[in-house]
Amino acid sequence: MNTSPETQTSHEQRPFVIWLFKEGHRRHDNQSDGLVTALNKRARNKVHTVVFQESFFLALLKFKTLLPWRVEGFPKPDLIIGAGHKTHLWMLFARLFYGGKVVVLTKPSFPTGLFDLVCVPSHEKVAKKANIIQTKGVLNTSCFSKDSILNRGLIFIGASSKYYYWDHEPVFKQIKYLIEANPDILWELSTSMDTPKEMVASLSGLSFANLQWTPYEERDENWISGRLKIASRVWLTQDKLSMIYEGLTAGSEVGLIRLKEKNQESLVAQSIHQLIQDSLVLTPCKLDVNHLKSISHFNEAKYCADEVFARFS
Repeated sequence: MNTSPETQTSHEQRPFVIWLFKEGHRRHDNQSDGLVTALNKRARNKVHTVVFQESFFLALLKFKTLLPWRVEGFPKPDLIIGAGHKTHLWMLFARLFYGGKVVVLTKPSFPTGLFDLVCVPSHEKVAKKANIIQTKGVLNTSCFSKDSILNRGLIFIGASSKYYYWDHEPVFKQIKYLIEANPDILWELSTSMDTPKEMVASLSGLSFANLQWTPYEERDENWISGRLKIASRVWLTQDKLSMIYEGLTAGSEVGLIRLKEKNQESLVAQSIHQLIQDSLVLTPCKLDVNHLKSISHFNEAKYCADEVFARFS
């Protein structure tokens, strides 16, 4: 039996001892989990996880036990990986006493030169340095799904944000049009914790044979990842930037419910414009139920994992 190049690489690769620092925030932890998952596809790494609910300074102020007690019994790390501001100083502190290379995801709260590798989404502005690599969006744990169903769709609605205004009527019209224009697709519609109550009330009142309504309160922590595996078509309001890239990584046909930008020149707005220009995402239209417009090669976690192995193995 022939062995794929990826399998051959995994057998040859020296495994890392990884200390994975988390802060209990889904979006941040999903990024570090995504990188570790990609690293584990190439080698049988030994991963040890610590969750920091408080920042380093706050822990000091409260006279809480520091890092040595949290990592007692861990072998010394090759890599210290984390995302989120609460983890940054803990990671630097760990390297000082135990060694290893610090890999931080997204723009850190301290100078980037303090870290061995910084993986930064293209919508975050940083100076170009040898220890910085830029990715197309944030990392995530999604992987290309072969189990998605052609006539299953997910519509996920967010809220206003730092980058977008919220205008009830245009958003509602786009959602309604998408459902009406594509009656052969079974849509599941849900909202986020911050979605305006007026929008939640309007959406919950929609009645279509091809629509299932799942309110935010009825979802568990695995709901989003589970739906991304099943739904071949994922439509999101533009504020859900992380989920846009999760959908692309899963190989879904990703579409945008358009919102009005607060600043068209912002890096986030430019990132979305680039996705549209590159035909990686759609805007509301009639879809072909028998044909899926998707890509199978979008995997930024793998790109970062390849960089980690190239630099530190």
